[in-house]
Amino acid sequence: MKKIPDKYILVHDKNSIKKQTKYALLCKGKAVLELGGVEGVFVDMCLKAGAKSVVSIDRYPLGPKVIKYDVLKYFKDTKKKFDIVYARHMLEHFSPADVLYIMKQTYKCLNKDGMFVIVIPNLNNIAIATYEFWREFEHVRPYSILGVRQNLEQIGFEVVKVSQDYDSWDNSWYKNIIRSIQSLIVGLPYQTPDIYLIAVKK
Repeated sequence: MKKIPDKYILVHDKNSIKKQTKYALLCKGKAVLELGGVEGVFVDMCLKAGAKSVVSIDRYPLGPKVIKYDVLKYFKDTKKKFDIVYARHMLEHFSPADVLYIMKQTYKCLNKDGMFVIVIPNLNNIAIATYEFWREFEHVRPYSILGVRQNLEQIGFEVVKVSQDYDSWDNSWYKNIIRSIQSLIVGLPYQTPDIYLIAVKK
């Protein structure tokens, strides 16, 4: 594995295969673009699921199957078309202006009926909003799923699914009891899973 850049320290994502399985299954027979591939785990998952092709890019790739490329520059340079663009925990690394640019360029590079799959931290999770989110030094700002949806629809996407991602955390019964107690104490959802959105280009 390549050395992590001295610029920042990554918070390692444990259990990433479990967290991404359902998204990889969407990729069967599809040309896939992954934004922010890091180690390249999703590349192998997509190919195993039967993806036609997978391009994974990251500013600081940590695996040989991920291409070193800034997301914004890639969209300026590429002429390729894709069936799925996948962005898991990526938008929060960019400013609002850059996120809008990514959304617009994703729309342009998708084939008709292509999907834009987005996973972001859930701001209903008070632990994430007040502490956990800011442990990642490269995070620029969190985004609400409502704001993401509204901007996607304004660009021309049809949002077909928005849901909490229960694969993104430990669903054991004792963890859920602890979360319920914490939520009762603070009067707000203390912990909630990631939230994901699937938008289609019509």
